[in-house]
Amino acid sequence: MSPARRDVLLALGGTVVGAAASLGTDREVQTVESRSPLPFYGTAVSAVRPDRSRPRAGQGVVVWSGSRTPGDRRVALTFDDGPDPDWTPRVLASLARYDAPATFFVRGDHLRAHPGVHARSLDAGHELANHTWDHPDLGRLPLAQVQDQLARTSAELTRVTGRAPVLFRPPYGHLGGSTLLAAAETGLTCVLWSTQMHEDAWVGHPDRVVPGARELVAAGDVVLAHDSGSPDRLTTIDHLDGILAALRADGHDLVTVTDLLVERPVSHVTR
Repeated sequence: MSPARRDVLLALGGTVVGAAASLGTDREVQTVESRSPLPFYGTAVSAVRPDRSRPRAGQGVVVWSGSRTPGDRRVALTFDDGPDPDWTPRVLASLARYDAPATFFVRGDHLRAHPGVHARSLDAGHELANHTWDHPDLGRLPLAQVQDQLARTSAELTRVTGRAPVLFRPPYGHLGGSTLLAAAETGLTCVLWSTQMHEDAWVGHPDRVVPGARELVAAGDVVLAHDSGSPDRLTTIDHLDGILAALRADGHDLVTVTDLLVERPVSHVTR
């Protein structure tokens, strides 16, 4: 082998070894990072204040459902993402026909654009709650941005209705430590859901909607539906009268989320 060829091979060998060593180092770094704690302060996952001060609340509440006590048939219907000037009035009309209250988790920007949609909702027994200003993924936001989303929406709800909200739902059901802290410090109960309408599976199958809803809903449930958004969500709205009639026929007591969370004395439980 000529000296020149030997030098070329040695150089190539060094390059390969160097690349392998670099690859090994990268993997080691990734392993260390995957096992290391995330930053303590200022991120979406952190439930402590970025300035390390004491939180302004001692505890927070996250709700998925209400009482499962035998004989208690309360169910809370909830509608997200409105108000919508076309869809929400249809929902309200169906609820009125069945004298059924519901909880509406409203977006602040939609409420500002359509403040009159819920003009009589509180008087009708419904409940309006906070669903952020413009529907971001709170699981990605630090504390200050979550606080802004909640504060702006609560202020708009108070301005429009004269009543401050006490409930809050994070878009997509996503929340991190910053969301838990912001909600607790604002005095908002975080409400998720225990079942939801399967609009995407019911599109084109109207015969499945009411039976499907009956099968999904059980006593104590917080039920997720929508009064704004993608067209498939109209499936529930189009059949809401039938759903309400079926739930009543099954013995369910339709209430707001706040009423669902109130512990009832045994004497008030339907037997």
